[in-house]
Amino acid sequence: MTPTTTSSPAAPARPSRAGQWLVLAGVVVVAFNLRTAITVVGPLIPSIRADLGATNTQLGLVGTLPVLAFGLFAPVAALLGRKLGIGRSLAASLVLLAVGIAVRSAGGLSWLLLGTAVLGIAITVGNVLLPSLIKARFPDRVSTLTSGYSAIMVLAATVSAGVAVPLATATSWELSAGIWALPALLGAVVVAVVVRLEGRVQAPVAADRRAVRSLTTRQLYRSPLAWQTTAFMGLQSTLFYVTIAWLPDIVIERGLSEVAAGTMVGVLNLAGLVGVLSIPLLVRGRRDQRLATTVGAGSCVVGAGMLLVPGTALVPVSTVVLGLGLGGTVGLALSFFALRTATPDDAAGLSGMAQTWGYLLSALGPVAWGALRDATGSWTVPLVALVVVAAGAVLSGLLAARDRVVTTA
Repeated sequence: MTPTTTSSPAAPARPSRAGQWLVLAGVVVVAFNLRTAITVVGPLIPSIRADLGATNTQLGLVGTLPVLAFGLFAPVAALLGRKLGIGRSLAASLVLLAVGIAVRSAGGLSWLLLGTAVLGIAITVGNVLLPSLIKARFPDRVSTLTSGYSAIMVLAATVSAGVAVPLATATSWELSAGIWALPALLGAVVVAVVVRLEGRVQAPVAADRRAVRSLTTRQLYRSPLAWQTTAFMGLQSTLFYVTIAWLPDIVIERGLSEVAAGTMVGVLNLAGLVGVLSIPLLVRGRRDQRLATTVGAGSCVVGAGMLLVPGTALVPVSTVVLGLGLGGTVGLALSFFALRTATPDDAAGLSGMAQTWGYLLSALGPVAWGALRDATGSWTVPLVALVVVAAGAVLSGLLAARDRVVTTA
């Protein structure tokens, strides 16, 4: 049997309103914890370097290990969701996240790297299974709710980065990085309670799974639509991680001070929050997501292109435009996992596939762009390459945004 693309099937029966609110509570607490443990580290790097005597190469692993875990363990997360159930898997992942955060703050470089790897694995479960959960419980509100939990991720990440240095100055970097184990444990309790109380809504989902046969891994990997979705995930992730890693250095080369460059990072994050909330609104009333994808990925093309202009005049504008595009595309990429599949299991499978290859590709991005900068002596050629990647995101996104689902023939 080979996969084909067809129009979306009818939505399954809805669970009770009380059950929906319970699930939403679980989504919120999981989303809140998906980036805080990662973004808190960047501002603390100088303190960690001074305390541990670590090299920049060693500290570079702190940023690389979670992204590698996102790619390598995504298939395991999808399998875990099928074996244990989405709710139990998410609750267990939050416990593991708290353990990883605590181990990272135990003191010493080895504990730092081990804890970082563990928390990366834990976050992978949430990355993969939240789209499947949205598909199972809210099949007719996928775009809206995906944008909502993406916004929570961005907002929580911004808060954790913002309080990192003040808290470390008042206490220590270990406490500043380790305090985020508390919301992870609280989240685990909330999700466990939700799983306990929300069991009554399982029947409609089970009936839907019987009505539409789920894809095998082989069928998924033979689908052009699945690979188009994967390509969009990988290219928009590459844009994000390259920009986060190198924007300060790029704008300093354009003439900004280090303080102003740090301000631009804050502007990028705020614009990303606006983008993740606003660009998916273009989906309303449409059967596909091509307009929203064009605006989101197209903003990345324009924003990266404007950074090529010498001088500082366009830097704030380009940062805002690029941030809007990055925020909008991440929400769209996550929503495609549910929108392009017929069942929650298929959503988890496509999520695992796209995040495996997408994050493995994006993990190479910061290193590759840094090497290209070293080889050419300026940011001009790397920025041209970034524009090309953004153009590829437009193309793959338009293909993935069509009103199709991957099914068996």
